[in-house]
Amino acid sequence: MNLDKTKTTANEAQVQARNTTLIGVFFALIFGGLSLYVVFGGDYQQARLILPIFITSLLVVWAARTGRHVTGSYLLILVISAQTIASPLTESGLGLPSALGAIALIGIISLATLPRKNIGRILIAGLIVASASVLIDLFAPATRPPGQSIDVRWVFSVIAFLTFLAYITREYSALDIRTKITLGILATGGIALAILAIFALNRSTLLINFLSERLEISVKLLAEEQLTNTVNSEAATIDQFFKNIEIEVENLAAYRVSLERERNKLNLGNYWDGNLQIAQLSTGQYGNPTTDPSSVFIPINTEITEGLIGEINTSAYLDFMAPKILEKRPEILSIYNITPKGVTRYYPNINLAAVLPPDFDATSRPYYQITNPSFNQERRTKWAIPYVDATGGGLVVTVASPVYFGNEFNGIIAADIQLSKVAEQAALIKVGSSGYAMIIDVDGHVIYMPDAGYAMYGINPETLVPEEYFKQTVLGNGNNDIKSITQRMAAGASGLNTINVNGVETYIAYTQIKSTGYILALVVPTAEMQQAIISTNSDVQAQVQGTVRLGALIFIGLLFFAIIVSVVISQIIGLPILRLTLAANRIIDGYLTTQATVTTQDEIGTLAEAFNTMTYRLRENLSTLEKRVEDRTAEITIANEKIERRAKQFASISEISRIINQTQNLLELLPQIVQSISQQFNFYHTGIFLLDANKEYAILRAANSEGGQKMLYRNHKLLVGQTGIVGYVSRSGKPRIALDTGSDSVYFNNPDLPNTRSEMALPLLKSGGEIIGVLDVQSTVPNAFSQEDIDTLSALADQVAVAITNALLYEETQKTLVEGDIIYRQNLRVGWEKYTRSSNLVGVQRKGLQTNMLTEPIDINGVEPGELKNAQTPPSHINIPLRLRGAKIGSLSIENKNNRQFTQDELDVISAILERAALAMENARLLEESQRRAAREQTISEMSARIGSGTEIEAILQTAVRELGAQISGTQISVEIGGENE
Repeated sequence: MNLDKTKTTANEAQVQARNTTLIGVFFALIFGGLSLYVVFGGDYQQARLILPIFITSLLVVWAARTGRHVTGSYLLILVISAQTIASPLTESGLGLPSALGAIALIGIISLATLPRKNIGRILIAGLIVASASVLIDLFAPATRPPGQSIDVRWVFSVIAFLTFLAYITREYSALDIRTKITLGILATGGIALAILAIFALNRSTLLINFLSERLEISVKLLAEEQLTNTVNSEAATIDQFFKNIEIEVENLAAYRVSLERERNKLNLGNYWDGNLQIAQLSTGQYGNPTTDPSSVFIPINTEITEGLIGEINTSAYLDFMAPKILEKRPEILSIYNITPKGVTRYYPNINLAAVLPPDFDATSRPYYQITNPSFNQERRTKWAIPYVDATGGGLVVTVASPVYFGNEFNGIIAADIQLSKVAEQAALIKVGSSGYAMIIDVDGHVIYMPDAGYAMYGINPETLVPEEYFKQTVLGNGNNDIKSITQRMAAGASGLNTINVNGVETYIAYTQIKSTGYILALVVPTAEMQQAIISTNSDVQAQVQGTVRLGALIFIGLLFFAIIVSVVISQIIGLPILRLTLAANRIIDGYLTTQATVTTQDEIGTLAEAFNTMTYRLRENLSTLEKRVEDRTAEITIANEKIERRAKQFASISEISRIINQTQNLLELLPQIVQSISQQFNFYHTGIFLLDANKEYAILRAANSEGGQKMLYRNHKLLVGQTGIVGYVSRSGKPRIALDTGSDSVYFNNPDLPNTRSEMALPLLKSGGEIIGVLDVQSTVPNAFSQEDIDTLSALADQVAVAITNALLYEETQKTLVEGDIIYRQNLRVGWEKYTRSSNLVGVQRKGLQTNMLTEPIDINGVEPGELKNAQTPPSHINIPLRLRGAKIGSLSIENKNNRQFTQDELDVISAILERAALAMENARLLEESQRRAAREQTISEMSARIGSGTEIEAILQTAVRELGAQISGTQISVEIGGENE
């Protein structure tokens, strides 16, 4: 059988031959390079598998050049299939990458070089070869050596497969429906087989170890979970210990606030009187007797005031609550209240005043500083840094809660807690046989640590000095793993890590104690937590291998069964679609009488019936299509005419708006508006009526027609709401149209406009809806206006109303500005006239080095700057008016020596100085008047106060006469009471 005798077109044969040549050259280059690589690398086993493909690639190029490209392609596919089957026979682990590469290479070769009708069969053959490669790799003897360069094979196979997917995606649209269905099934089967091969072969060796390690991992996870739960549980217990104390302190602080609310009753000293109990010691500080429930300490130089005694008396009622807390909580060493003045009430009574230095400032202590508003805007309870108690209480930590009276910070309530109780609780925690617990703070200071913990950090506990507690930290001690974990612990992190402690793999679980920020850690060797690991590797391996083999057989069998069924189904589905496609092509060619054969009752049959219905309706619609086209064309023409008309109207409105917005003078604006509207819209008459101030008449203010000019001349006006369409609109504020003036009952027949046949009136409205006038347009054509014209021209009317409103506002503003300027200038001149009369100062005259104040006007002869242009020769003596905001308040006369003429620069400087001098003089005058007015008001106020201080009429009269005489010198003042009866 001659394989080259295929039924393909000449063009397809040329393309396939060219593709065969390119594939042969590409394979020769790739596999030739791989051959050199493995030969020079000494891997002759790989060379035996690669060299056959390289040699065959050269033969393929030769066959394509001699017109036997189909033969060359089949030969290359055959060699690739043989290499794919041979690879897993010699080396294990090559089945899946070889299968993936075979599917890709065979698919690319068949799609690019073989006739379309053979592609499906070749792809199925390639899938069979790939399946055989996977099965051989599964069932071949286990004595085979592992595959060499598996990673390189995987990379090559993945690249080849991706190239195949891209190529088949590009060529997919050119395939017929049956081939597409078959390829879809083949692709699905290939992907499924690849996934199965990955999990059944390449991962089978890892699965054995995975199953054997499963129990170990489970035990490890269980141990880690148990350790994590333990550290969290113990941390919660210790946290609750601190929380309970924190709650006691907060409750006591709230109790102190409640005492302050009753201070008016409690500060009287009924229970405990500071006036009697407080005494000054020889060293200057103040204290109380040791027989009291609490110690009171008042620093030296503190002023003992009644308010301070009242505050101490009020705080004495803490005696009813604080001792009970100490009794209930033996771990609390002391409780104390510190005020912002450093006054301290301390429980139990240890004669605190005698113990502390006289100038001891409790407000400078760390626990006070971290609690005051500067560092505690949230008003939260704070825990101080632990310290060693000087009285032998061991390691102590202070918790402090702020006390606020309203929004005023008034000190703290604090308690000292022995951390030995926490250490005892931590010492009871047992993990494994040698595990232990430890507690540190965020700075690495040790709260509790057994000897094993110190050994882990390489610290000898005997060398630690309690007095240098703050210098001792575990940060930076131990090996690198311990240092890193300790840093994380100090940062407040939680977790579980495995570290090396003196050569022993050790768990360390740590978490933060939320209330104080301390870190609890549990340390235990991993071996003590993992005692239940059981090894079952051999049994698991046998079971897994058998399962993988059986699964592969079943899956491949099902895959091939599905492919056979899919091929049959593709034939059943494809043939009706092909017949339907032929019928559709005939319909496209113009044969509308073609009928599709309906062979099924499914969607394809429904589609065939739809085709038949479509051809029938096409034939039926062709007869009426032209008439519909004509009707639609006429409708579109009418619509276009309307659109063009409205577009012209809006363009006209835009042009009118541009014109009227250029004018602000109402007398000029209104004629421009009516003239522009008439020109743009070709109206017979356009008029604008504005309502009078009483809203009684609509007065014609502008018109363009000849009759309208006559009406303007005789001041034409209409009653609002009574006369004509304009009167109706001026009342209702709604547009009105008279399409036939002869039949409209509201229309007013105006003899000045005899040719009117249609009229439309639109209201001119302000932004608030107030009617200010009416826009009246008239046409000589009946039915000239429509609802669309109302909508269009209403927009124009709104713009006209805005323009008129703006013009009216502009006129009012200008008028107001002029009037204000006139009044200001009058007041300015009057003010300066009064000032010159009252101060008896006319001006200042300077001659040479002598300056004289003028009390009488002098003759000033000179030329004003405005007369300089008319002077034949520039003068040396000028007279410049002194103006302030346009009003003349004086003048400046300057005469140059030796008749020297002034330059323009000198005149400009003089003018600038005069402007600033006028403003400064005005400011000085206003200041002087304000000062005189203030002095006068003060004098009147003082006189009124002295007169009003009297209680007898005679004294009041004498005071009034005396005050008036003092203010008005050289006068005789008499006051008479009563008068003649009238």
